[in-house]
Amino acid sequence: MTDTEKMTLRAIERTVVALSPKSRRLLGIPEWWMSNPPERGRLYKRIRDTFAALVEATHEGIHVDHDHAMRVNGDTGEVDPCPPGCPAVDMAPDEIATAIVQASLPRTLRRTRGIAIDGTDFESFATSYSHGYRGPEGQVCADPDAGWGKRTPTSRRPTEHYVGYELHLAAHIPRPGEAPIPTLCAGMVLRPGVTDRGPAALALTRAIQSFCEIDEALFDRGYTTARPENFARPLRQLGIDVTMDLHTSQRGVRPGPAPGTIWLDGHLYSDAIPDALRDIRPPAPYARAGDKARIREDFDAREPYRFIAHSRHDANRGTQRLKGPAVAGHVRCPNSPASMRRGPEIPTTRCVPGHPCGCAATITVADTDHERDRQRLPWQSTAWALSYNRRTLVEGLNAQLRFLDADINHGFIQVLGRQATNLLLAFAIAGHNAIQIHKWFSARALPEPWQIELGEKPDTRPVGRGTRSRKTKHRAPPGKDFRHTTS
Repeated sequence: MTDTEKMTLRAIERTVVALSPKSRRLLGIPEWWMSNPPERGRLYKRIRDTFAALVEATHEGIHVDHDHAMRVNGDTGEVDPCPPGCPAVDMAPDEIATAIVQASLPRTLRRTRGIAIDGTDFESFATSYSHGYRGPEGQVCADPDAGWGKRTPTSRRPTEHYVGYELHLAAHIPRPGEAPIPTLCAGMVLRPGVTDRGPAALALTRAIQSFCEIDEALFDRGYTTARPENFARPLRQLGIDVTMDLHTSQRGVRPGPAPGTIWLDGHLYSDAIPDALRDIRPPAPYARAGDKARIREDFDAREPYRFIAHSRHDANRGTQRLKGPAVAGHVRCPNSPASMRRGPEIPTTRCVPGHPCGCAATITVADTDHERDRQRLPWQSTAWALSYNRRTLVEGLNAQLRFLDADINHGFIQVLGRQATNLLLAFAIAGHNAIQIHKWFSARALPEPWQIELGEKPDTRPVGRGTRSRKTKHRAPPGKDFRHTTS
């Protein structure tokens, strides 16, 4: 929290020295370590050795057994809850990092049931070996766990490769139309290079679910192309409702499960849908809002021809009963006399009387049918856009951590190994959460949750502003005397 440009062991030493004697005493640091010159000289070694021990102890996760006998109900198989004070802990390394991040969120802070997940590159401090050389154990640099990754092109740089990790972050998101919430990190997962994106997002979702209830998640195309058994199916089994962007391989028309039906962009439609609505080019990310709205009107025009739920989902069989658009009352079909009695404001299909069509069909669809491409809201519809656009929270989190409020880039962490990097990143992101909570609530003249939880007096000082300049630092309250400095 005091140095957003570096998260090194030497920076931690400087922070310990700058603490007040009371704060050091609360942390269990003897004051004679500061007053005795020889002991003061050993402070960095103490920090380094303690951190190395922490990395070693958490490398494979943490497991602490119960200190009491376990009682199991022989009839139901349920295990009785542990008594208060039971030290039992069973956490994987991913859960440890997420637990550190979650510890920075006060219990009184409103948590939503939805998250958005995104990944960002994090370059290792070690330099890659030249000419594609690999070490004896296959490592590509001095960091034994780092791997080759690829940065997607942006307005600042072209496509390029790097050596390091991919940092997967999750941010809580409100429901569409709900009150805004601060942009905070809910959990993190670190992976070498650009490997295992789908499993990484799945592990991150599971880790967050162990701390709070989650029933909705947003993903971009970097995750949705994973094999169904590695991504879509486990998320469905966790009870996660997915809103996602579709890759070009997930779009288009495919044969339906019954005559007269088609799969179109992950949803089941009657083949009576007009040809002009089958192949619609999605709006470009840089398109104007008005142009996007007009294109999404074309996607919304597909809705009358879509199959909708006819009954509740059958979890035992893993199936969903769907009814056709004529049965749902969304279209008028010549092969369904009851639908033709509806008003002229309802579209009439091009079906030929006497020829079979899917408009009035009722079909049972298995959960595994096109499960990689399916989601609750039709892709690129107005409702889908309102839901998917909430990903700006996690994208804003990435920008805050890397460019705006912190400098989580090359050189920010100067240790080797995935778990050591994982822990320091978790501590840095936890500090970032604490800063953002203070800024968000103070800017709105609201009591800060940590202030309430810790019983502190209200901080009435104005919120300072700073810059990311490496040459000049200036922190001051907003006002006429504030000078915005840049590098």
